[in-house]
Amino acid sequence: MNTIEKTPPEVIKPLIDDREGRIAVAFSGGADSLALLVGVCEVRGPEEIVALYVNHRLRDEEELEAELSLNRKNAERLGVTFDVLDLGSGAVEHLAKERKKGIEEAARTLRYQVLLRACEEHVCSTLLTGHNADDQLETLLRRLFTAGSLSSLQGIRGTLKKNGITILRPLLSFAHEELKAYLTEGGWMWSEDSSNEEGVYQRNLLRRRITSDLLSIFEGAYTALAVQTERFGDLADFLESSVEKAFKDVTACGDELSFSLSWFQLLPSTIQELLLFRLAGKDCSSAFIANVHAALKANEHSSPNVMESGIHRVVIHRGIVTWKRNKVPWSYAIEATDDEIALPGNLVFRREEENDDPTLLRIDSTLLENPVIRLSRDGDEFIGEGGTAKVAKILSNQGLVPALRVPLLVDRSGVVAIFARVYGGRDRLAKRFKGTLARRLTNIYSVNRRIDDEVYE
Repeated sequence: MNTIEKTPPEVIKPLIDDREGRIAVAFSGGADSLALLVGVCEVRGPEEIVALYVNHRLRDEEELEAELSLNRKNAERLGVTFDVLDLGSGAVEHLAKERKKGIEEAARTLRYQVLLRACEEHVCSTLLTGHNADDQLETLLRRLFTAGSLSSLQGIRGTLKKNGITILRPLLSFAHEELKAYLTEGGWMWSEDSSNEEGVYQRNLLRRRITSDLLSIFEGAYTALAVQTERFGDLADFLESSVEKAFKDVTACGDELSFSLSWFQLLPSTIQELLLFRLAGKDCSSAFIANVHAALKANEHSSPNVMESGIHRVVIHRGIVTWKRNKVPWSYAIEATDDEIALPGNLVFRREEENDDPTLLRIDSTLLENPVIRLSRDGDEFIGEGGTAKVAKILSNQGLVPALRVPLLVDRSGVVAIFARVYGGRDRLAKRFKGTLARRLTNIYSVNRRIDDEVYE
């Protein structure tokens, strides 16, 4: 695939030549990451390089020990610092269950969290990962068949900035087999992850059932892939600039943003959608954006409409669309089908049927009447086992600032639960709901920090 016959070091060199400080390499020990590490060491001195190994605790201990042993030997041979980042037993499974997005997504999310943290600890401003052309093909296929956005079809980006760390993927032009050949020529041994052969992971299924056949049918698939991802990257830049241009026609007045409905309806549908996401910011659900988008496209100027979600209020009236963020404390009605609600302040409310964490609140949802999740207000009272107390007093007793606004679960009877754990306190359940736990089915309620959903791959 690497038609210009460059070696990994030749591709890596111009990317890191001018990089100041130490270079971190995400090093799983497989052929791709080992080829990356070896290539980097041919460009920079070993004292400038840190190999970061993430133990996800997803495989047999014996296999992990053998992998760690080989990785240490390879790191010693290269003379680089080798740091093991242990996620802890059950961490990936817990996040997968919490987010309901699968083991692969949870492992990736936690992996980048610890990698970026380790970069800060080792004073590395650059992190390199070993994604290759096969990873790019699998990613593009997955996004294509899950209706990913046009921007997402640029695939795995070669450069990404996160938390002040520059993430580089220098090997996207190399096929996996090319990287193995590069290592074999240098007499290197790499680890083979047994989970790569398991059919439960979507990426493995793509690799075994689809991509291998595609590559055998289309001889120039890798080259075509590189061309297409570059085109989609250019398209993503064009869309971003188009949204930026459209945003200039939106009028801002205090907390309100407004624009002409007829002007909006003349925009291409994709620009309309991206503009609405730009107006809403990160604390608004995709479902609400979709509802607003549909209403704006269907409205014929004669029918006023008001839509609300949390702090967002959208009004269509007399051909003008007004988007306002309410300053009053937010409040979200909890529908029977709501298992997760994105909240302002980078928080997320969840309702689950199963969770092994004993500190989470278990509530019989059938006893709740018109429940809402909202921010605490002055004067809110809570009836606990010790009697009635102000929510502010309860927060103070937990060592929190009394004026802190925390999420509350409230129904017609009053405050049902206080979610203070996310701020370092303790979640509390009203006394009247504790007596029902032994005899009724319960749901598990929690509020947590929302983990950034940016796609790292």
